[in-house]
Amino acid sequence: MWRQLAAIVGMSLAGACAGSPSEPSPTPLAVSLKSSAWSTISDPQPYPLSNQGSALVLELPASGSMHYLFTASPQASIHGTLVVSFSISTTGPVIFNSLDPQSALCTLPNSVRPFFWANNNGEGPYDRWWSNPLSFTLAAGSATLTVPLRSSNWSSVNGRIGNADLDINYQFERALLNMTRLGLTFGGGCSFSHGINVRGGTALFSLTEYRIQ
Repeated sequence: MWRQLAAIVGMSLAGACAGSPSEPSPTPLAVSLKSSAWSTISDPQPYPLSNQGSALVLELPASGSMHYLFTASPQASIHGTLVVSFSISTTGPVIFNSLDPQSALCTLPNSVRPFFWANNNGEGPYDRWWSNPLSFTLAAGSATLTVPLRSSNWSSVNGRIGNADLDINYQFERALLNMTRLGLTFGGGCSFSHGINVRGGTALFSLTEYRIQ
């Protein structure tokens, strides 16, 4: 299997060097937003999720934390462009609070961003990938994030951009062929996923679209 993956990625890189088309055809899919299909890494856990109409809804915690929101990938291999739409409605003077213990050392705004988890939900340095730099700074409003599934738009657990070198690009392409989970993470300070909570009011997060085109 490893050799087959290496051959696939190697042919893709060779095609790019030769100037011929190297990107696989898109694999369109619309991810179900049914609340029972989604899980979190959070405090408390399991976290209360619900549906309002077709939207997946959660109230961001005033105590505890929200880190990951994810669902099982309907397909093991994905290609194309990820499109994620959501809204945040607030009451009161809400402050979004990063729970990264090193927040004072970094300047990443408290944000939500797309991520995916591959290789049987592995814990290795190239099993989780985050949209980078595209994200949404947490505030009342709505957004649609459109992120091509190309290595230049994603970074790994250790912060390496997917096209930093040929080996990392290979790891990114391998992850796209072994997809396990799709979702979003919340974080700020020095990390994308160390969690947030809210102070001074309430914030309702509504996910209205998660698809690949």
